[in-house]
Amino acid sequence: MHRRIVLKSAAALGLMSGLGSFGLSAFAAGKIKPGSKAALIVVDVQNCFLDGGTLAVKGGNEVIPVINTLAPAFENIVVTQDWHTAGHASFASTYSGKKPFETTKLSYGTQVLWPDHCVQGTEDAALGKELKVPTAQLIIRKGFHKEMDS
Repeated sequence: MHRRIVLKSAAALGLMSGLGSFGLSAFAAGKIKPGSKAALIVVDVQNCFLDGGTLAVKGGNEVIPVINTLAPAFENIVVTQDWHTAGHASFASTYSGKKPFETTKLSYGTQVLWPDHCVQGTEDAALGKELKVPTAQLIIRKGFHKEMDS
């Protein structure tokens, strides 16, 4: 049973990405309506990961118009947000002589060290300004435990 749901979901996503704007316009026109148990999950669309951010993902801004088009079709929207403390265990700056993308051993295993990013309350950690998800019911903040990455 679950396998069918996964396959149907994959097919729907394939329709949207494979046919480009057709799938997106079908959502925008209300021709495709996710059920009341469906959720749009928006993962880490934060200034840090967008163009010009401290850990920018190439083309990161390209997801924003897609999300903005899909969002009105969903009853349920969940947003995730990196939300690190200053001096976080995953930051290279926390360790003397360490540089971003080196590793260190922590109690839970090997940790890739990152540049300082998504520090709580900073503009870097804020959601992208162009993102329009006013009906999001939940923001899940992660990475806020100072001594471990998550």
